[in-house]
Amino acid sequence: MGLRSLAAVLMVGLAMAPTAAAGDSELGKKIFAQRCASCHGPDGKGNAQMAEKLKVKIPDLATSAGKSDAELLKLLSEGKKPMPPFGKMLSKDQMETVLAYAKQLAKGSK
Repeated sequence: MGLRSLAAVLMVGLAMAPTAAAGDSELGKKIFAQRCASCHGPDGKGNAQMAEKLKVKIPDLATSAGKSDAELLKLLSEGKKPMPPFGKMLSKDQMETVLAYAKQLAKGSK
């Protein structure tokens, strides 16, 4: 591959990177809305009505800021009663996009 061809490929790849990230963000938002918002609320601060119904405290997502991504992905995958395990419902990539979106929500809720 010539230098010009390589430069063209790199430029196209760099131009597409923000689009892929934006798509991942939209996917994370969509999955969060479908699978998480009913309990965690659309803003990530928790749904008080659902917490009362389930008789649990649903934490604000901002409280998970001290946990590593690996810990949070494990929690998503394995669940924690009454939160279901999402490891068989979502792919690893989907869980990572949901985690990234949830972290964005958590930053906004501080």
